[in-house]
Amino acid sequence: MIRNNSGFSIIELIVSVAIVAMMAGIFFANYRGGGVRTDLIGASQKLASDIRLAQNFSLGTKEFDNITPQGGWGVRLNDDSGNYIIFADNNGNYEYDEDDERYSVINLPPNIVIDSLDVDGFVDFVDIVFLPPDPRVYINAEMDKNVQITIRENMNQTTKIVKVNFLGLIDVIN
Repeated sequence: MIRNNSGFSIIELIVSVAIVAMMAGIFFANYRGGGVRTDLIGASQKLASDIRLAQNFSLGTKEFDNITPQGGWGVRLNDDSGNYIIFADNNGNYEYDEDDERYSVINLPPNIVIDSLDVDGFVDFVDIVFLPPDPRVYINAEMDKNVQITIRENMNQTTKIVKVNFLGLIDVIN
């Protein structure tokens, strides 16, 4: 007598379910990691765009409260912070201080911070100020400086770097 065993044994069924569950787990883990990476990429692009905005405000001699800022427009970044400031440099000292007007405070997405600021060595804050018409770029009130801004995503500890050079070129790398 010949037996016809068509169907799955219990072992085959358990192995198949385990494989499907493992593949689903890998998919969902990568899906969440992709969202976090997307937040980091978006934050780095937004930071570069906001630095360009300050540059364009300066070149276009945009007024703040009906006054053209004497020192142009700038961005203030603080180390280990979750936000940065776009400001009008009213007193012309090429730094953010109490005499300057805040145009906007931009908050980074949750779990993303400004990790480090490098201007010929690591510093606690950076002021990037653009002054027309050339445009001149002042980084911490000095010309001919470059800055490297590293932003970090806290979940996976991944980073992106935004560079601004002394000519005003703004670039997002890695």
